[in-house]
Amino acid sequence: MIHIITKYFDKILKERLTKSPFYGIIVDETIDRSMDTQVIIYIQYICKDENKVYKPRIDYLDIVIPENQSAMGIKVFSFRLILQLIN
Repeated sequence: MIHIITKYFDKILKERLTKSPFYGIIVDETIDRSMDTQVIIYIQYICKDENKVYKPRIDYLDIVIPENQSAMGIKVFSFRLILQLIN
């Protein structure tokens, strides 16, 4: 059930992103009690509201444990997640 809901919201987000002239990625890192790095990823983009006016929007994308906990590893992991969504 969760998988079906996730696919539905991913489809909506993908449609919005393809209509947006640009988007940005917001990443925040934390370490849990077991000392694992967790990364929450948001995506910010522009979309039209009900009045056809462009407005900024920020949507939650995912919370993940990256394979590599370096800054570059988190960056690469985040971009892979975005590419999976938009392709």
